[in-house]
Amino acid sequence: MAEHQGPARALRCRECGQEYEIAPVHVCEFCFGPLEVVYDYDWIRARISKDAIASRPQTMWRYRELLPIDGEPTVGVQNGFT
Repeated sequence: MAEHQGPARALRCRECGQEYEIAPVHVCEFCFGPLEVVYDYDWIRARISKDAIASRPQTMWRYRELLPIDGEPTVGVQNGFT
């Protein structure tokens, strides 16, 4: 697997366990099962607290460290709290 700087480490098939590098894929090429993100929870604990997230505006950007984006948001900064 490639080295990533954020909390997402890989994608893993829920059905067969096959792992993939982080990429825009949604299903396993072997069994067509859905892929889930494998997170590095130690990375998350070291950088983000529940209090910090709770103190931010109620938009999707309160979780920005967990989102698969680089840099500042360019559009939709005021997206709803979904």
